[in-house]
Amino acid sequence: MMTRYRTPALLRLSFIGLLLGSLVGSLWGCQNNTAPQEKDAAKNTQKDPSQTPKPAGRAAMMGMMGPTQVTVVQPTTRTEPITMTAAGTLSSPNAVTLTPQVSGTLQSVPVQSGQKVTQGTLLFTLDAEPFRTALNAAEAKLAGDRAQAHYADQQVKQLTPLVQKEYVTRQSYDQAVATAMAANALIAQDQAAIQTAKINLSYTQIRAPISGRLGQISLQPGNLVVANSTALTTLVSTQKLLVNFSLPQSVLNELRTEWPSLGQPVPAGQTAPPAPRVEVLDEHAKQVLGEGFLSFIDNSISATTGTIRLQGLVENPHDALWPGQFVTARLTLGTIKNAQIIPAGAVQLGDQGAYVYILKDNKAEMHPVSPLRTQATEVALAAASLPPDTKIIYPLPARIAPGMAVSPVSAHENGAPVEPKPAHPNDGKKHESPPVAPLDKSS
Repeated sequence: MMTRYRTPALLRLSFIGLLLGSLVGSLWGCQNNTAPQEKDAAKNTQKDPSQTPKPAGRAAMMGMMGPTQVTVVQPTTRTEPITMTAAGTLSSPNAVTLTPQVSGTLQSVPVQSGQKVTQGTLLFTLDAEPFRTALNAAEAKLAGDRAQAHYADQQVKQLTPLVQKEYVTRQSYDQAVATAMAANALIAQDQAAIQTAKINLSYTQIRAPISGRLGQISLQPGNLVVANSTALTTLVSTQKLLVNFSLPQSVLNELRTEWPSLGQPVPAGQTAPPAPRVEVLDEHAKQVLGEGFLSFIDNSISATTGTIRLQGLVENPHDALWPGQFVTARLTLGTIKNAQIIPAGAVQLGDQGAYVYILKDNKAEMHPVSPLRTQATEVALAAASLPPDTKIIYPLPARIAPGMAVSPVSAHENGAPVEPKPAHPNDGKKHESPPVAPLDKSS
């Protein structure tokens, strides 16, 4: 009798085989236990068709919850301006850099930096003594030359009858006449020198050539200034300011209609149409700071940005505007007569364009609109875009859809605005679209 011995490799293979067999048996038992449960559930589903989910529309789902309370507004009618706004900067139409016209020593500065002055106000004075001395010298020379000219004239008068009787030679007479003419020429030269001396003397007092506001003055009395070289200060006019801004090139079509002359000179006897109105607002476009008119249109369009540079002249009597200030420029291109004004928050954007929700037969319906002018709080529509008795739902409830049942409520209760109730009592958040109905998994 022979004894068989198993090797370690054979023992390991046998153990793995037993383990795999146990796992397969367990899985088979689980499958047999769950199969009857799935079959019973399928039978119950077929017996009760009401348990099968069906697709539902947005309005139908919201209608099951009852009408949603909403507030409504009606469009108002008024004449509305057509405007375009752009960022702009202010500049002064008159800006002067003051420099002395004669060299000398600065004697006094009767004004201070930043002071507002009027035309003719004394700003600087130079030492006038050298120029007053030059004027006195020119006047003294004129007196001497006049005496010489008088003597020369007398010589000519005395020699005139003698030369006719040939008591003196013609040469002596001609020489006396030339001397008299030279003396008269010296008088004219002296008079010009005196006038120059007077002008230079007047240059020692530097006055404001225009009304405006002074810049910084860094020079003090005693400083030496050089003619046409030393900058004393700057003076800018602030009574009227220029607002510089750019708008898209499409604005030219409206400008040609509103302002046919485009700022060109008008022939004599004709009256030019008024230029378009320009308003200057603060950088946040909330407060009007000044008003004026369009004064300049550039002769070319920027090929880089596709915009055209414009300039308006704005009155500034109360110094509400400042040169170099960043502002918002608003150009009026025309008006919309009998425009319908509605709240800006009532206008929505969809695939087909802008629309509003209106109340009709206690249901919400979409109505397309075409805004002509949009501001932060209101939108202007063309005349008769909406019937006068149209009731626009505003503010919009949290969830709204075409055909949804709605119930209008008073806009104010106890003096306080009424907020529209959300479609779900536990949902206070705003959604841009109502929830989508669950898909039918039975198909």
